[in-house]
Amino acid sequence: MKKSMTHFKNKTYSFVALMGFVLMTACHVFETPTPPTPQNIVQTAQGISEFSILVQAIQRAGLAEALAGPGPFTVFGPTNQAFADAGITSVNDIPVDQLARILQYHVISGRRTVSEIPSGTLPTLLANESLTFQNNIDVITINGSAGLVLRNIVATNGVIHGIDEVLMPPAAPDPDPEDNTLVDVLEENGFNTLLAAATAAGLAETLNDGGPFTIFAPTDAAFTAFLEDNNLTAEEILASPMLADILSYHVVAGEVPSSAVEAGSVTNLTDNPFFVSVDPDGGIFINGNAQITAVDLMADNGIIHTIDYVITSPTQSIAEIAVGFTTGDEPQFTQLVAALTRAGLVDAVSGGFEDNLTVFAPTDAAFEALYEALEVDGVDDIPLELLTDVLLYHVVPARAFSQDLREGAELPTLLEDQILTVNLADLEINESGLIPGLLNVHATNGVIHVIDSVLLPPAED
Repeated sequence: MKKSMTHFKNKTYSFVALMGFVLMTACHVFETPTPPTPQNIVQTAQGISEFSILVQAIQRAGLAEALAGPGPFTVFGPTNQAFADAGITSVNDIPVDQLARILQYHVISGRRTVSEIPSGTLPTLLANESLTFQNNIDVITINGSAGLVLRNIVATNGVIHGIDEVLMPPAAPDPDPEDNTLVDVLEENGFNTLLAAATAAGLAETLNDGGPFTIFAPTDAAFTAFLEDNNLTAEEILASPMLADILSYHVVAGEVPSSAVEAGSVTNLTDNPFFVSVDPDGGIFINGNAQITAVDLMADNGIIHTIDYVITSPTQSIAEIAVGFTTGDEPQFTQLVAALTRAGLVDAVSGGFEDNLTVFAPTDAAFEALYEALEVDGVDDIPLELLTDVLLYHVVPARAFSQDLREGAELPTLLEDQILTVNLADLEINESGLIPGLLNVHATNGVIHVIDSVLLPPAED
C-alpha cells in the first residue's frame, strides 16, 4: 500500500522495463549492451548474450507471457556464468514447477533502479518469500552473497539487474499432482489464518471441491494487522456471523491471472464489488488499503494472489461516515456536515456502489480558517450560492483512491467547468494539503480524502 501518497494505506478505515545499466563486479565484467529500441523485459533479455540461459529458463517455466506483461517488475537475472557456477548446464534438467519457483524468486513487483533498492527485505513473486538486500551504494548484496554485475537495464515494463549467483528459494513441499486444490496450495504456502477462517466459515469444502476461483489471499501477517487495527481477537473474528461474507469478498468466480487484473470495479462472491487501483509505479491495490504482493500461485481449481491486508466492504455512505465522525470522542467534520445540510447536498453524497464520488473533506479547523478569512461567524453567514459552489468544488465524480492519482492530473468537479490539480510531490490538491493518515476512507458511494484547508473555486472574471 509507504512514503508517498500513492503508497499510503489507511488500515483503520479501510510484476518489468526501461533498462539502462552500468557495470559492477569484482569477478565478471561484461560489455554494456544497448537494446536498439525500448522493449519489454523478455525482449530486452533476448538481446543480451549474457542472459541467453535466463531467457531459456523463462520460456521453459512458462513465464514469458507474464514477464512481457504490463508489470512493472524488477528482475534480478543470473548471467550465464552464474548458471554455470551453480552447476546448471541445461535448464531442461530442472522440473518446470521447480524452475518456475526459482525464477519467481528472482522477481519483485515494481520498477526498482539501483538507487531505489533499500537495505532490507522485499517480497518476491514467489508467494511468502522475500529477498534480503544490503545497499551500500557502490556494492549491493542479495541474500548475503549475490552481487550485481549489470545494473539498471531498462525495459518498457520494468528493469533488469544482472547478478552473479542463482538465488535458490526455500524448498517447497512436494504437492500431490493428483490433489492440488486451492486449499492444498494455501496450506503449502503458509496461509494458516485464512485456512482456519475458511474452515470456521464453512467455506473450505467449497474452495477444495468447487471453482474455479481466484482468491486474493491475505497472509497471516495481514490478518494480524487487521485484527489489531480493529481491536479484535482471532477468536472473535472466527466466531463472527460476518466471517463468511468477509472471506467471500476476497474470492472471484473464475480464473483471473495477474495479466488480467486491471483498475476498476471487480465482482466477487458477495453482493458488493471491490475496487482495484494501480499506482504510478505499477503497484496494485484493492480498496486503497491492501496491496497485491505476489501473484499467480496456481491450483487445479483456481489462482491465488497474495495481499498484505484483509479487505472488507464499506457499509456506510460518504454522508454517513462524515456524520459518524461528528459524534466521535474527538468530533470532526461538524462544519462540513453543517455546510452540506444548509446547502441541501447531503443526498448528493449519499448513495450506494452504483455511485462513484471522491470527496476532499476539509477538517473543522480548515472551516474555522475559512470563516476568519471571510470575516463571518460560521457556515450560516456564508451566502448560500457561494457555499454551494465551494462544496461542489470539493467533489470529483469518480471513485479515485490515492493510488489512482497522478502528478499534475486535473480532476473535474461537480462545480461546472471547474477542476482540481493534483500535486503528489507536496501531497496537495490545489493548495490544500492531504492528511496522510486520513486517505482512502472507503464508502459505499466513493472515497474520502481529508484535507487541511477549504478549497475555493477561482473567482469569476
